[in-house]
Amino acid sequence: MTRPRTVPVVVWLIVLLHLAVMLGQTAVFPNVRSPDERQHVDLILQVRQGDAWPWPGPGTAYVTEGVTAGGFVEADSLDGPLHLADRQDVPPRGERPSYQAAGGPATMTVEVPDGGVAEPVFNQLVQHPPLYYLLGAGVVGLVPDWENAPLDQVWLLLRWWNALLALPLPLLLFAAARRLRLPEPLPVAAALAPLGIPELAHLASAVNNDNLLVILGACATLLVVRVLTGDLSRRTAALLGLVTMLALLTKGFALMFPAWILLAYVVAGYRHRARLRAATTSLLVAAAVAVPGVAWWVRNLVVHGMLQPHGTHATPPDLTPVHGWSDGGLTWLGRFTERMITLFFVQDHAAAREHDASWWMARVALVVILAGLVTALVRRPLRPLDALVLLFPVPALAGIVARGSWEQFAAFHDFGAAQQGRYLYTGLVGLLVVALAGAAVLRPLWRRLVPLAVLILAGGMHLAFQHDVWHLYWMPHDAGPDAFLRALAAVGHWYAFPSAVLVVVAVAGLALCAAVAVSLTRSALGDRPPDRPARLDTDPLVAT
Repeated sequence: MTRPRTVPVVVWLIVLLHLAVMLGQTAVFPNVRSPDERQHVDLILQVRQGDAWPWPGPGTAYVTEGVTAGGFVEADSLDGPLHLADRQDVPPRGERPSYQAAGGPATMTVEVPDGGVAEPVFNQLVQHPPLYYLLGAGVVGLVPDWENAPLDQVWLLLRWWNALLALPLPLLLFAAARRLRLPEPLPVAAALAPLGIPELAHLASAVNNDNLLVILGACATLLVVRVLTGDLSRRTAALLGLVTMLALLTKGFALMFPAWILLAYVVAGYRHRARLRAATTSLLVAAAVAVPGVAWWVRNLVVHGMLQPHGTHATPPDLTPVHGWSDGGLTWLGRFTERMITLFFVQDHAAAREHDASWWMARVALVVILAGLVTALVRRPLRPLDALVLLFPVPALAGIVARGSWEQFAAFHDFGAAQQGRYLYTGLVGLLVVALAGAAVLRPLWRRLVPLAVLILAGGMHLAFQHDVWHLYWMPHDAGPDAFLRALAAVGHWYAFPSAVLVVVAVAGLALCAAVAVSLTRSALGDRPPDRPARLDTDPLVAT
């Protein structure tokens, strides 16, 4: 049961602003320009057609020719700016090719150098569980005769669906911060925090199974917060088990959920020793509900001999370590650390690793988050065990990523494999809430300014990010006085929905940003003292 009256109006405005930013990114980034987006869309379409259901085994699924109709740029790393404003070969809206017209389910092939036989392109994403793709296939089914509709429109519909998946994120952050009794207005600042991570908005505006896992991780974090603050009810345990089950049916990173939930209930049981039996019973309820998700990974062990098979090989590749630390381990570690930081906040679409404006802003945001974390852990506005449980997913996920990346380095001397900061987003809510808890030690007058400071930082992050993105994709080669207008016209021409839709999104986004800024400024400069912390048994989104 929800109680929306307990959520301030400004938080609802932030939710809508969050949505407007994500929908705007669907126009700024051309189709396929998100990690593995072409393969994600292709697998959804294959599930819709029945070609990928029952779920294919590793090394048996291929990218289809039809999916090429959805994009007009390359999916791989870019060599430099694309100058899309100079392109004249993109057909008018509504006249662009359909899935069937581009080849339908025929297997995509790539030419082999020196006259070799063309090879099929594997879709490695069958290594993941199928939940995200089943849901996506249901969305595609809403389009009548989708196979013969312009595929860029079907693609954009899937992008909008992904943005809607991420819509509740500010609400979940607000609810978690209030449940933890962070003093006002820090829960509002928590709701704003996702806007300070441009790469999160970009990922949420693209077709990617990370988006489902991220929102499930956010829901799990709120439920873990409830457990830590004394909610040992079976209902909360059942919800936590359900979220865990869905996450385990989405992506392998959810394998850290069982340990995380166990840790939360151990802490709660230790803290409420008189209710140890209730904590144990609830833990068992959560585990029982999560069983179907666990069963998928048990199936992998039985059928494939490993937890997660390699998507492109029916027989697992030989990953016997050949290289060690002396063969460049320090270089690998430096590259891993740098890329995980950069790609957590922004995206280097050219893979050039340039120290541009967005790269530097990523470091500014990192310093702010680290300062909040250190303050929270030293000054203890949160109970230390609560903070450690909430932070657990980030090092757990980082460890999983580091292990996979090192495995590739040790076997193939690959210095950059699997180094994506977005893989940490499943633990985003806990990370941001604990970091913002550090601001609880500020004097009330200064604390009142925190939401406005977060909004200003978010604005700076997005300005730097958009500056780099527009120069990489849209700005014409001839940077004359009308260059930006030509780039803007190109975005409108490439957009799959009518340009009026894009205008509405842009105007609404600017209006919402102004409304949020005015509201936060009035609160920061107002005479009313900050509200008292919410009671532990008060939750603005989930009834006790």
